[in-house]
Amino acid sequence: MGADVYMTKAYDERMAEHRVLLDELGDHPSHEQLEPLYDKIYVQGDVYYRDSYNSGSVLWAMGLSWWTDVLPMLDDEGTLNKEGIETFLELIEDKPLSVSSDFIEHMPDEWGHDDAMQYLQKEQDSLISFLKKALETEDTLSCSL
Repeated sequence: MGADVYMTKAYDERMAEHRVLLDELGDHPSHEQLEPLYDKIYVQGDVYYRDSYNSGSVLWAMGLSWWTDVLPMLDDEGTLNKEGIETFLELIEDKPLSVSSDFIEHMPDEWGHDDAMQYLQKEQDSLISFLKKALETEDTLSCSL
């Protein structure tokens, strides 16, 4: 489970590019058939962003919640408009990160605190870039929280 966020117009265009191939796979394609297409469609930070609902969540590492802090910004259809994207960006841009004890417990054994911070910083930077790209391209964000 996690928060799935799509640049509305850009994602629709990406899906349209692959629609013929998806349709050719029929009603019940195998995982092996879908995986190469999904790898092209769901590129993290491109037209799609995903944050988990676990201790590795970048929003949780900032002391924020998708449900408490982002959900109220969405319209009735789950869309974040330009003003909402700007507000979300302001909320997270300079927000400090913290590594929770739960994340330390579940991160890879070879990781130390610095590795966890690097991971979270990379995720925060990716989310910020994603939001800025949506603003630059004048797109809205469809959110499945």
